[in-house]
Amino acid sequence: MSDVFEIAQILVSHAVQAHKDEIAIIAYYGSYAKGCASPTSDLDIFYIPDEGKARTLCSQFIIDDLPYDFWPVSWAMAEGIANAEGKRPWAVSASLIADARVLHHRSQQDLERFNALQTRIAALTRPESRKVMVEKGLSAFKDVLFQLGQMRLAVAADDQAGMHLAGQRFVNSAANCLALVNQTYFSKGWGANLSEILDLPQRPGDLEGTIEAIILPQDTDSMLEAAGRLAREVRVILLAAQASLATPEDAHQVFKDFYFFVFEYVNKVLSACDRKDVVKARFAAFQLQEEICQCINKVKNGFYGADFNLFGEYSTAYLEAGFPDLLGPASRGDLVALAGQVRRLDEYAREWLEDHSVALNVLGSQEELRRFLEHRDPVQT
Repeated sequence: MSDVFEIAQILVSHAVQAHKDEIAIIAYYGSYAKGCASPTSDLDIFYIPDEGKARTLCSQFIIDDLPYDFWPVSWAMAEGIANAEGKRPWAVSASLIADARVLHHRSQQDLERFNALQTRIAALTRPESRKVMVEKGLSAFKDVLFQLGQMRLAVAADDQAGMHLAGQRFVNSAANCLALVNQTYFSKGWGANLSEILDLPQRPGDLEGTIEAIILPQDTDSMLEAAGRLAREVRVILLAAQASLATPEDAHQVFKDFYFFVFEYVNKVLSACDRKDVVKARFAAFQLQEEICQCINKVKNGFYGADFNLFGEYSTAYLEAGFPDLLGPASRGDLVALAGQVRRLDEYAREWLEDHSVALNVLGSQEELRRFLEHRDPVQT
């Protein structure tokens, strides 16, 4: 049987000869890189070319019943992985860079650039990066909901194969969120890393049973019930992580220069009400109240409210602060009541901001504007 590293050396030698200085890095990853390869392990090897170069170098083949995959990874893709960004899930893609062993580097600068990516991944697993990784977990949760939606659509269409595929993708998305919030990644690819998923410190209870109910369901109802439960349980973990990092800020920082937005959207709502344009009045009212809700929640509870959050998770502080509700009359299409509420909001917002030492920046003349600008950004002499 051929030595896999002899095969790798042939690939490296050919790449360097055929493409001269177009290849920055050639590296391998997977079980051989981690020192846990078996006689049946394949060798995963990639190269980083200059942009748009060495496209013909990519090749996949089999020797002695072992598959070899020699494929390109752009610097942009490698950097996206190192920053837990891009389309590839962090949970399984991070190992591609973090655990890789370099076989060839074009220059010391290229090697240092690649080493810096590995250093960046290591940094994301440390406590000082917790806020960054939790935020990435919150953002990644949308993929969980998307795959849950795909499962439901497949069931409605009686697409059994599609349902099972979406279920598998759903579990992968949930595991990716858990990996992000736990600040770790898996050493094995999807389908081979169940033990690593089950070892995560922050994870839902009976995770193994729930995953089995999704991947090997008895019926569609039990599958969808288990998937819905897992989505909720992952979300609870993410909510707790978000709350643990909440940092309240002073109102005069959060609401700096904010009144212009209130003024603008109050006028949008009133104008739409005068025209009896229910749709535009509704949208402007929702936008106005949501923005204020997010800012007040940051002041009181320490986070604005991301796309991840339900409105009720960051809107309570708004009503507790005494601001008038716009959403009730806007939802009913009651434009008379909405116009009255938005006028009250404008008056209340002025008082609330001034009580919290937030300047309204309502200027009376060009001379006031000059003084305002000079005070904020003095002209250098």
